[in-house]
Amino acid sequence: MTTRLRRRELIAASLLGSAPWAAWATAEKWPARPIKVLVGFPAGQATDIIARVFCDELTKDLGQAFVVENKPGAGSMLSAQTLVKTRPDGYQLMWGGSGNLGIAPYLYANAGYNPVSDFETVMVTGIVPMLLVVRTESEFRTYDDLVKAIRTRRVTYGSGGNGVTNHIATEQWKLMAKLKIEHIPYKGDAPALQDLIGGQFDFMFASLPACIGQIRTGRLRALATSSASRLDAIEVLREVPAVGEFVGGYQCVAWTACVGPAGLPADISAALAGSIQKAMENTEIRNRFVQMGNFVDRTMTTEKSRAWIRAEGEKFSRVISEARITVA
Repeated sequence: MTTRLRRRELIAASLLGSAPWAAWATAEKWPARPIKVLVGFPAGQATDIIARVFCDELTKDLGQAFVVENKPGAGSMLSAQTLVKTRPDGYQLMWGGSGNLGIAPYLYANAGYNPVSDFETVMVTGIVPMLLVVRTESEFRTYDDLVKAIRTRRVTYGSGGNGVTNHIATEQWKLMAKLKIEHIPYKGDAPALQDLIGGQFDFMFASLPACIGQIRTGRLRALATSSASRLDAIEVLREVPAVGEFVGGYQCVAWTACVGPAGLPADISAALAGSIQKAMENTEIRNRFVQMGNFVDRTMTTEKSRAWIRAEGEKFSRVISEARITVA
């Protein structure tokens, strides 16, 4: 009898050990070791800074180090392509966003992942609006001035490149407002802003962190914000209207989100979400983010985050298709 029981125990243990998920399914309570957090941008870029702030808070709250690993490349897709191949044990996550979770999968035929089905959404961690800006010397003093000019003569706009968020934002605006404008793509926001200030083209949608400094120093003028409402939290922008006040339903923002690979256990996702929400309640962190141009929604939940990413993907896909946006 004892021999039979022992044999059954050995067989059961052998079967359990052969299961691909056994190594982590039977492990000690998570987190038992450091967690790697992939970021698809270089150190110092906005998504990287936001990820590091949250990782510091997660480290304090959950008792293990959350270590950022910068993995730029392929239009920020490399980090997502890496994460999708990892097992969902909670020890590899990604701080992604509108680039690799919202735009790239619909812009590139070979992205290699589905932003909805291949990842477990934990939390959208911030929204970064864009501003419709002109140089201070521009003849366009208001949003209406610009639109009237677009309807009567040739007007040009710049962007950080084909398929980037501010290109998508402008094309979405063109479609919704029924405007015709010539696009001049650059290799990044910085050279585009430099040429805007130099008068090489008429306007652009620029991310708030990229242009707020020039607005404060008087080199740029903001005509509108791409967010759903005015940015009252930033004094210099309180009188700047939202594009949606003129074009009903318009909103196009960049955003960041924490995700894991599909199959991430519900208890791990819940622990991460709870810790992130706790950080979002921290007034000091929220104020720090506002100064960066990153706005935290304290009412955000995992379910709302999933719905947000799905809806944003549908919107970006529609704009890319209708505006016929392609990349080389």
